[in-house]
Amino acid sequence: MKLMVCLMIVIGLFAALPVKADTPVKTGPLDLSTAYQQALKYDARLRLAQADNMATKEEIAKAWSQFRPNVRVSASRGRNQTQYTGKYPGTQDFYNTVTNGFTVRQSLFNMSNIAEYKQSKSVVAKSDADLHKEEETLIVRITEAYCNALYAEDNLEFSQAHVKASLEQLQQAKRRYDKGFGTVTEIGEAQANYDMALAEGVDIANSVEFSRRELENITGSYPYELCKVVPEKMVFLPASQNGVEAWIDLAMVGNKDIVGAREEIQVAWREVQKQKAARYPTIDLVGGKSYSVSENNYSIGSTYNTYSIALQMSLPIYTGGYISASVRQAHAKWIKADEQLRWRERGTESDVRKYYNGLLGSVAQINAYEQAVKSGEIALKGTEKGFQTGLRTNADVLDAGQKLLASRRNLAKSRYQYIMNRMMLKQSAGTLFAADIDEVNNWFHPVK
Repeated sequence: MKLMVCLMIVIGLFAALPVKADTPVKTGPLDLSTAYQQALKYDARLRLAQADNMATKEEIAKAWSQFRPNVRVSASRGRNQTQYTGKYPGTQDFYNTVTNGFTVRQSLFNMSNIAEYKQSKSVVAKSDADLHKEEETLIVRITEAYCNALYAEDNLEFSQAHVKASLEQLQQAKRRYDKGFGTVTEIGEAQANYDMALAEGVDIANSVEFSRRELENITGSYPYELCKVVPEKMVFLPASQNGVEAWIDLAMVGNKDIVGAREEIQVAWREVQKQKAARYPTIDLVGGKSYSVSENNYSIGSTYNTYSIALQMSLPIYTGGYISASVRQAHAKWIKADEQLRWRERGTESDVRKYYNGLLGSVAQINAYEQAVKSGEIALKGTEKGFQTGLRTNADVLDAGQKLLASRRNLAKSRYQYIMNRMMLKQSAGTLFAADIDEVNNWFHPVK
């Protein structure tokens, strides 16, 4: 009776995972594509990258503004008092002053402005690459969180099966002992295995809740129910004729880290050109109009209406070495950006090889564990029959059951690893798109 009560408590714990009271109930299972669409609207990391990209795009408009006219308007009105002293008695004058005017400045020649405008385009291109990288990363993160939640649920199902099988084995050992065929040792082994299954079940139940909350942090909604993998629907990537080298070639062109590093080189090079351009003269066309009444104490009661137009040239002769130091600094940053590109290329090649080999390895593991599960099921049935006839011990049955459980867990894990290696390989190669989410989503199906 105590064992049955413990079993009911554990099963109730498995079935009644805690949920948020303020979260609306999900009417149907959450599939991968829907989770991705929710993440596009909710994920803070992506929204941060989008906001940063929007802000960076304004650099082009700011740089282009340097080629347009700059118009300024000024105006003032005041009340003044002037007192005269000298050989004659002093007098005081009180008068109003009024001044207003506007100035138009148009840049005609400025090499720094040209370099800055070209630099702004590279800055925006790098920001676009960073945003695309974050979009790819979101696909990987949502897939990983979804697979982690599924794997935790699979573990929960395996644990429930383990608890049930352990209880049945314990009860059978007791019945054998009551009939005079079993031993106290068999009962002790079965009891220990059952207690261990209960303890593991509690920990696994907590991991299910944690993995669901991790998925909720990305999508903004609690996943009460998820779709399951249908092994028959899984489609493995076809082997490339050139193997991993073909993926590396794609990565050298499309990987967003490499694309961003190349744009960073352009930004650094334009900075060198901008600093060098500070040595050249600048030419501006300046025009304006000013109006003043009693502007100073020499023009009390006088009105001036002045129009002006001029060409202004400015040429730095000596800046104390500031320009030369700025050029050297910008050149050093350009060298740094070039080395960062080399580092990105080597790291990307290493990632492609890692995920490509992981992809092949996970396919081999899937095939091996599928066979291991079939063999384990046959071995468990044979061991149970042998135990009933007295040819096998209770420990043999427990060992066969644990091996089958381990094979099923490893099979489930290898399938999720294949999905993740597939996504990571495509991200490293720069060929990961939203369509890949939909393709993988076809491998999942709601639980009936």
